[in-house]
Amino acid sequence: MPKLKNRPPKYAQFKQYAVIYHQKKRIYLGLFGSEESKIAYARFIAESRVEPIFYLPKDEPNITVKEFAAAFLEYAKESYDYPNYTHYRIITVDFLLKLYGDIPVDDFKPSSLKTIRREMIHSKRYCRPTINDHIGRIVRMFGWAVEEE
Repeated sequence: MPKLKNRPPKYAQFKQYAVIYHQKKRIYLGLFGSEESKIAYARFIAESRVEPIFYLPKDEPNITVKEFAAAFLEYAKESYDYPNYTHYRIITVDFLLKLYGDIPVDDFKPSSLKTIRREMIHSKRYCRPTINDHIGRIVRMFGWAVEEE
């Protein structure tokens, strides 16, 4: 059963300092590249390991779009790879789950994506560039699912 991964924050450089970004805060570790900063980074990673809350059930052959969306949103909430969590939540609830929540993920096809796009256009809530951004977000959600198997 694949777990929802908690990715460790990246060891990064900010000016001459080594930093990590955790829960939208910058944490200084010392001078970038120094032994002190590398030890502090390793200590932070060791101390911050948390078990994921949601598991994708691999044993079940037909995971529904609703289960997949819940797993993705749980991951996106904690991840820095998906900074616009609010946008993902809105398009998931307002469009993806409303139209395809109860179908198996395997049955979601490119034509389903066209239907979601059409529904966004008919809702008259968004302009074309925003609709394209939202469709890209849905594609990234499914890309994440493929990565997680």
